[in-house]
Amino acid sequence: MAGAPPPLLLALLGLAALAAAGGANAAGRKTVGVYELRKGDFSVRVTNWGATLTSVVLPDSKGNLADVVLGYDTIAEYVNDSAYFGALVGRVANRVANARFVLDGKVYHLYRNDGKNALHGAHRGFSKVIWTVKEYVGGGDSPYITLYYHSFDGEEGKTNEK
Repeated sequence: MAGAPPPLLLALLGLAALAAAGGANAAGRKTVGVYELRKGDFSVRVTNWGATLTSVVLPDSKGNLADVVLGYDTIAEYVNDSAYFGALVGRVANRVANARFVLDGKVYHLYRNDGKNALHGAHRGFSKVIWTVKEYVGGGDSPYITLYYHSFDGEEGKTNEK
């Protein structure tokens, strides 16, 4: 990745770990936005819808710029996405068989959204919520974004059996 400055790469790693998005409008409702981090020829775009990485533009060995992220052209397409392009998936990544697991002897049932299984956080995983943008610096020496989402206990309607 010629030309990719380390601080911006750290920002990408921070995105995966901290993820977040959107502010609130005058009515108090969260808004969805696209945020660009730029340093020289290297740029990253992320939306607070699902803490989704929508674009990474960087130069090749000849200096030609190209977007290397597979994704969509509009936020609406990400909202309706079933492929999870660029999204921060969770509460778990991949499938939980039969949408259930056992923890400390208790059985927990999850929302089924992939046949009999729970996939990528089930009905309303992290990729399907608006994250809060806590901090955002789009340019300068060390561009970064800090995203935040609080998933409350039982948010996905877990139940347990004795």
